[in-house]
Amino acid sequence: MIRNILLVLTVFCLIYAGCSNMTKNKKEFLASIDSHEILPAEAFLNGEDLYIKYIYQNTDVYLKAVLPKNLQTSLDNYARAQLSAAKEIKNPSAEMQRVVYVADGFQSIIKELFKMILPKGDGTGVIIIVQGFEGALYRDKNGKPDFKLLTEMPEDIEITGRINESQFTQMFLDALKKDSRLAGISQTKFLLPTQSKSTEPYIYLDLEKNLVVTLTLPEYFELKKQMSELGFSTSFIYSFLIKSHIFGIIKAPFTSVFRLLSLGKNSLYSAMVPPATDIEGQIPPVNENAQGMDLKDFNDFLNKTISKEVYKGSAQLLINGEEFYPHFLVNANKAQHSIFIRLYIFTTDMYALSIADMLKRKSNEGTQVRVMIDELNSLLNNKKTPAYYSKDYIMPQSIASYLKKGSKVKVRKRLNTWATFDHSKVIIIDRDLAYTGGMNFGEEYRYQWHDMMVALRGPVTGRLVKNFYETWSFNGWGGDFSAAYRKLFSKKIREENLEKPGMINIRLLYTRPDEAQIFKAQIEAIKRAQKRIYIQNAYFSDDRIVKGLIEARRRGVDVRVILPSENDISIMQKNNIAMANKLWRNGIKVYFYNGMSHVKAALYDDWAIVGSANFDKMSLFINNEMSLGIDDPAFVKELETRLFEKDFKDSKLMDKEIEMNWAWQIVNALTNQL
Repeated sequence: MIRNILLVLTVFCLIYAGCSNMTKNKKEFLASIDSHEILPAEAFLNGEDLYIKYIYQNTDVYLKAVLPKNLQTSLDNYARAQLSAAKEIKNPSAEMQRVVYVADGFQSIIKELFKMILPKGDGTGVIIIVQGFEGALYRDKNGKPDFKLLTEMPEDIEITGRINESQFTQMFLDALKKDSRLAGISQTKFLLPTQSKSTEPYIYLDLEKNLVVTLTLPEYFELKKQMSELGFSTSFIYSFLIKSHIFGIIKAPFTSVFRLLSLGKNSLYSAMVPPATDIEGQIPPVNENAQGMDLKDFNDFLNKTISKEVYKGSAQLLINGEEFYPHFLVNANKAQHSIFIRLYIFTTDMYALSIADMLKRKSNEGTQVRVMIDELNSLLNNKKTPAYYSKDYIMPQSIASYLKKGSKVKVRKRLNTWATFDHSKVIIIDRDLAYTGGMNFGEEYRYQWHDMMVALRGPVTGRLVKNFYETWSFNGWGGDFSAAYRKLFSKKIREENLEKPGMINIRLLYTRPDEAQIFKAQIEAIKRAQKRIYIQNAYFSDDRIVKGLIEARRRGVDVRVILPSENDISIMQKNNIAMANKLWRNGIKVYFYNGMSHVKAALYDDWAIVGSANFDKMSLFINNEMSLGIDDPAFVKELETRLFEKDFKDSKLMDKEIEMNWAWQIVNALTNQL
């Protein structure tokens, strides 16, 4: 009996960890691999499975990774594969290929590449994005070469170029092919050690397929948090019940009453919207000869009935974290006077903390740094476990306390009276350069999600500065009264925000209590559209928008909608599928983006709108939101080609109705109120 029990335990140990000693020493074994104390004895490719063999405690131990056939999506610039324990090589193939381990290959090749890329001029640098890091390779004022992360780069360096992940990967592959140490080696598959993030000890390279894969270990250390489960629950209750619904109402009585009335009215309005009726008979063909709406007449309508806030400015699209974050970090590092940040969420993962560290340093160097965040959502995101973290990382209790500790950063939180939120994202540097769009600060926006921001300069930035000061005042102890004083007596647009040649018209549109400008502008644009409507949004639950799109398709308009194939909110994923079925039945092209798309953008003929607002009740009627309406032909064309046309190709076109059970219909009804 005892013998049988021991036998079962031994077999279980072998299956789970790859050898009889692995269960006891699993953490030590993985740590030794991560630190390169234990080196691979051999590496093999068996089909699409990579095996790495080690000699550990006089026993053969294997780690296995299933390699992707190619890069997963256009958003991923290099693939990732998880290593796991394997007892042995499973079903060894007769065509099993050797993988060459190059002990010092990665670091030495990087050094050679850096020599090639290094600018010649003193005080100049090149941004390099590699393995998720944004760095700058530069010569200082004395000509000395150096490499630093953008959060630590000297502010007096002039950036003269940029090498993205894909470009750097290709350069790395080309350099490896020419490496003299590999001359005469017939193999094309290599394993190189790295010295980068924890749990990422190797890079696998296939020179034939031009494939680069970062290999990751199972986490052998636990995430450490300053906030306990009890602390989180206490903070949530205090934030929502006490701060938001006692202090929040006391300091902002007029706004609180107004918001409550608006919330009730819009909830009733949402519940009473008649369902969209399907097109009867054959779906009409797309009108290929349509000319588009009269933009002058449309803008006159907006000026008269919705918003007159049109300002001159320049607008630059920054698609995905790889474009936005380096742009922001370089300019924030050079800030001389101020950095103003208004975000929905500022997370406490490692990437967000690197930005926080830069803001703290800038504040201590004399730059005025002010940060506004939505209280409840920043707290809720503190509950989430980051995707990437190191052995030394400790998740802080809150981003506000982290920012203020040891710095001169000022932080204010937007309270959530009646469960309403400030969903706006506006960042302003030196009152001259502004960013707005869908991104918050955190690793999912940098690495994982498809998203977009717009960089703005000119008089439009001056208006955003004014908005920031008013909101900053409102979020202080004075509430309604401080905001009213600021609005009445704030300074005019500064000289650096004057109009310059080539600037375009940019219309600011808002969602505020009982002021649904973003919704009204888009409903009117849908009614007027003649040739096309392209929409990309993560949360699609407003029935009035759906009704308008079906009516547009009935007129022969080319209507296309991009939704994420993976949504961060499960209930909204089900809702999106219900909406997708409705749209598809009515001849509207529905695309599912490969992954999570957080983009909020639309084209109505030749009028574009981009910003922070989703297509749900909260964004269109309740929350604080801001979007940009732009009809400049160059901007519209860039949005069409760089975002929509590319994403149509990178998404799966819906070709049949998706099965739904009866419970999803209830979900759909509930999400109409979100």
